Amino acid sequence: MSAAGTQGIPFRVGWAVQPRLKPTRLAEWFVILEFVCQLALLSDSLSALRLFWRTAVFATSLCLVAVIRRPVRAHPAAGPALWVMAILALGLLNPELNSYLGAAAQGAMYLAILGPLFWASRLRIDPAEVRRVLVLEWIFHAASAAVGILQVYFPGRFQPHMSAVMAAPGEETLEELTYVNAFGQRVFRPMGLTDVPGGAAFAGQSAVLLGLFFFVSEARAGMRLLAAATVVIGFTCIYLSQERVALAVTIITAGWFVLLLVLRSGQARAMLARLKRLRARAVAAAVLAFVLAVVAFSWAAGVGGEAVSKRFSTLLPSQASQTYQQSRGGFLRWTFEEGLWRYPLGAGPGRWGMMYYYFGDHSAKASPPLWAEIQWQGWLLDGGLPLMAAYLAALWAAFRFAWRLARNQWSVPLAAMGAFVFAWNVGGLAATFDADVFNSQGGLEVWLLNALVFAAARETFAARGSPMPPVRTTASSPAGS
Repeated sequence: MSAAGTQGIPFRVGWAVQPRLKPTRLAEWFVILEFVCQLALLSDSLSALRLFWRTAVFATSLCLVAVIRRPVRAHPAAGPALWVMAILALGLLNPELNSYLGAAAQGAMYLAILGPLFWASRLRIDPAEVRRVLVLEWIFHAASAAVGILQVYFPGRFQPHMSAVMAAPGEETLEELTYVNAFGQRVFRPMGLTDVPGGAAFAGQSAVLLGLFFFVSEARAGMRLLAAATVVIGFTCIYLSQERVALAVTIITAGWFVLLLVLRSGQARAMLARLKRLRARAVAAAVLAFVLAVVAFSWAAGVGGEAVSKRFSTLLPSQASQTYQQSRGGFLRWTFEEGLWRYPLGAGPGRWGMMYYYFGDHSAKASPPLWAEIQWQGWLLDGGLPLMAAYLAALWAAFRFAWRLARNQWSVPLAAMGAFVFAWNVGGLAATFDADVFNSQGGLEVWLLNALVFAAARETFAARGSPMPPVRTTASSPAGS
């Protein structure tokens, strides 16, 4: 298809790949399994199988690593990921190791989370399949954010079964997870479709970014209106969750998404009118996000009351740094000022978190459990400075590929996906300063989306006999396909 032949073609036509691939739908089923397991955790009647629902997705990822062995190029981050696993294996020789079983379980968790780099990136898929996965993510996270809002409107009515880990510390800790809404009722920070107070904030963050993605990439007015609505829902849920870090990360990721699209369309604005339209939509998305964030704050303040407005007043530039230092800054300081010198090669895998709780040797007095509140602490304890370096190398490879794909001039849909994944990666990296995201399902989602977009790009460019991804092209290149 020539450049002239793409004039006037709706943006969404570009999701098709010629020749079309036979869809595997494996990625869709995997994402559905994630959501089914998450919903099962909310049921009182299924609480007896709680360990199964928490591990089923990770076990499935491990099985897919073993089963899918298609001999094609894997994601560039797969190489550093192998170094991560090698460092964890060497951790078995650490003299401070607590138990071999706990270390093996921790290694299995890392492999399951990194697993999509080895199995999902080898799937034979096209951008249309990736888009269906993103639609599933969009639906689930938007629904979770909407339920979170309802939990503040109607305290107790939409309340799920709370995680036993969160409920165990007692009333004093639970008090910190509640506030008084505008109607004078004490409510939990919204859980959404999770079992953790405040857990709906991640759903809100995801709903905003996915809403902006579909606002930019959809030609149908109804879908774009729905996307704008989910942006409002996402921001409102974040405010009501009182998660200041989630709000900051959402603003940063949305900014990167829009910026990459503007840069990309600016490179080739003389090539196609469609690329000019992409740039206009990106700018409109930025304006929309700002306006809707203000609207959402007014809505949230009307529901959540004074507690919401006071909570986010500390995000002013003059107070943001002080706020972080008081909440998570101490864990980061310990990691680099004390922990790095105490455990330069780690303390042995599996001495913290759920892997120690389930598989550690609780009678070993010489290697007691350690605490990791943020991801940097977790990397340090599991493998020291080498593990930190290897994992950051994997993230760098993911950022680099997403950046190149976002700036390619052959495929508008793949460019939008590249910008989206780059922004999602920014969110994942930022979350390492607030939580142990890459030891959770959030980390699995980061690597899954990176791997799927890579696989779709590889198959698309291979079908055209083009290097992947081409950053430059000529005026006759099929930029709209």
